[in-house]
Amino acid sequence: MSNENTPKVAVKTPEKEPLTLSAFDHKLIDRDIKYRGPLSYRYLRLIGWMAMAMTLIAMVMNAAVGMQAIFPEQAEKFAKLATASGILSMFSSLPLPLFLIANFTVILQSKNNYKKLLLTYLKIILIIYVGFIVVYYHYIVVVLMRVGGMSFLEARETSIAIFTILGKQSGLVVNVFIDLFSCCLILFFIDYKPKKHFQGKKIALFRLMVLLPILYEIASAILMGLLSLNAVSYDFMFYLPPEILPLLGKKPIGMIAGFVIICIYIRMREKIYLKRGGTEEGYALYVETRRNSFRFSLMMSTTFFVIAIIDFFVVLIPISAMLPPDLSEGDQIQFVAAWISVLEGFTLGKSVCLLLVIPFVMLFSYTKRHANPKLDKLIPLIGVGLVIFATIETLFFVLLF
Repeated sequence: MSNENTPKVAVKTPEKEPLTLSAFDHKLIDRDIKYRGPLSYRYLRLIGWMAMAMTLIAMVMNAAVGMQAIFPEQAEKFAKLATASGILSMFSSLPLPLFLIANFTVILQSKNNYKKLLLTYLKIILIIYVGFIVVYYHYIVVVLMRVGGMSFLEARETSIAIFTILGKQSGLVVNVFIDLFSCCLILFFIDYKPKKHFQGKKIALFRLMVLLPILYEIASAILMGLLSLNAVSYDFMFYLPPEILPLLGKKPIGMIAGFVIICIYIRMREKIYLKRGGTEEGYALYVETRRNSFRFSLMMSTTFFVIAIIDFFVVLIPISAMLPPDLSEGDQIQFVAAWISVLEGFTLGKSVCLLLVIPFVMLFSYTKRHANPKLDKLIPLIGVGLVIFATIETLFFVLLF
């Protein structure tokens, strides 16, 4: 149905001039559904920060488990740490999607702009980067200097060698805000309409810039995979300077692909609405409805579900094809475990955890607003403080465990 052939109906509003809405507008706006998710963008951010703290705790515990070879008499304690680390690591898939969904909400509610949003995450990236460097040099390099009687450069090289031999350098890639910043750039290049530059046909060049953050995430996944191979093969040796590690993205490629799809949906949904017979005035009203909020959540949940299933088969199919039929049951289990570890190093198979995000998404409403949005500025400070406190406390716990 085109806009020209759609009957128009005048609708009066208390604050503006009468709007001319189409029958399609009324179909979607009138008789709005009753369901509204209880979670707002603020709650998603709080949950994301708590999940990030749990993720950092799991990383510290996992790094401690890597030292088991040095203290073989403490095998039982290390086994408990490994179990706790495995349970807490399940929360590692939550921060990025929850933060991004919250950011989509801020943008959709027009409470912020891309420039301010990107600068905010650059500041957080800088804070985490400085914090990582301070902790690495103070708790690892300086300790090696005092214990081994080494110079600063010798202790730094020794720390790199230790983490490389143990295959734990990939565990030092801790800055999830690199992924968050990349995904915000993806949304920016897909959705933003330049006002001065890239006008006319040049807009295609601006849209193509979306490849930059995507390629950065792919390169990060490859480097992560190469780092993880150190733990699988004794003949393979690959390492990166510790100063580069907190600049790498660490989230699964499948998860990034899911958010590219969501960004495209955000860009295309208005065009689809207008093409089906809606008006621009009607669309402005429709985006504030509970119906649209629920459809947005349903679309994200469906995307996450499909990505998780595809990612599962991306790992299952090649492993099944390579599995030698003449191996014993025990050898088959070891073979499968080894290849899963390799593929997960390259972030393949890790997007299956997106299934855990779906319940939060279905309880989410991007139309929910808060009376005092200034409180949102405190959430990053609270979150960073929570992460630092959790990491330091876990370090002390592991040392005294």
